[in-house]
Parts: sequence; C-alpha cells; structure tokens
Amino acid sequence: MRKIKEEKINSKKKNNKIIALLVIIGIVTGIVYISYRSDNTSSSTAATIDGIECNTNEFATLHIHAHLDFYVNGNHLTVPERIGIVNNKCLYWLHTHDSSGVIHIESPKSQEFTLGQFIDIWKATGDFPIYGATAKIFVNGQSVKTGLNDTTINKHDEITLVYGNVPPAIPSFYQFDPGV
Repeated sequence: MRKIKEEKINSKKKNNKIIALLVIIGIVTGIVYISYRSDNTSSSTAATIDGIECNTNEFATLHIHAHLDFYVNGNHLTVPERIGIVNNKCLYWLHTHDSSGVIHIESPKSQEFTLGQFIDIWKATGDFPIYGATAKIFVNGQSVKTGLNDTTINKHDEITLVYGNVPPAIPSFYQFDPGV
C-alpha cells in the first residue's frame, strides 16, 4: 500500500513538472510571437521624410515605376540599390530595389510624388553623391524648368538629373519590363 502511495506522489510530481514546463513553453512562445508581431506591423520607427512613411509592407493603391539617370560633370553614376530601404526592416513609399535606376512608388494612397522627395529619401538612407549644387532636370529627354520639389514623378518617366556639365546625349526613354 505504501508503495502505491509513493508511486502516486511521484506520478503527481512528474505531472506537475510537465505542466510547469508546458506553461513556461507557452509563455516563451507568447513572448516570441508578440515580439515578432511588433517587428512586423505596417509602420516602423524610421523617421517620416517629406510626409512619406517607412513601412514594413509594400502597398498597391498607387504602384508605378519611373527611371532615373544621374550625371555628375558629364559622368554617368549608378543609382544605388536599396535607396529608401532601411536595414531590411522597412521601406519608404519611394525606393529602389536594385541598381537599374528604377524608382518604385508603392503608396497606400493616390497622390503625386516629386523628385525632391525621392532625393531627400536617398540622402537619409544612402550616400547621396553631391551636395550644395543645383541640378538640371530632364524628363523624357526634355529640359524642365521646375526644381526638385516641383518635378512630379509619373508612370514610366525617364528622368535625368545632371549636376555640372551636361552630357552630349540625354536619355529620353527607358524600356521597362513588360507588365510594369
């Protein structure tokens, strides 16, 4: 009889240990889940730039692409990849994925965006190659008299920014991938 009581007590102790272990696993799982959800919400702690947020997801309300060529003293510079993408945590509504020069605009609302906004995002999230100079702006091969903050970015625009000497030929067209 005593042996049966001892077995019941030992069995209860084992059950209590299992229950305690399951409770701890549940608490740890809850903490991990909450941490994951807080890192993957639609907004982030990155600063809003010119009214443009850095979000953890892309939006499709307004989804267009334009292309940017960039010249300094007649030399073509590559537009860097990942402008507007912050440490794989968030991306601004205006950003680049690769070094092709394609600007992606993926916004939760329909509105006009400007070249100045893109340049401000570039300056905040990358290494902008020139400061203190005024750019000459060309859209689809034509010189425009607007400044960076007044030059809107439209679907499939070929935008050329020139600092210093103007190159002999200004691009007027970019071949976007089909369906873009």
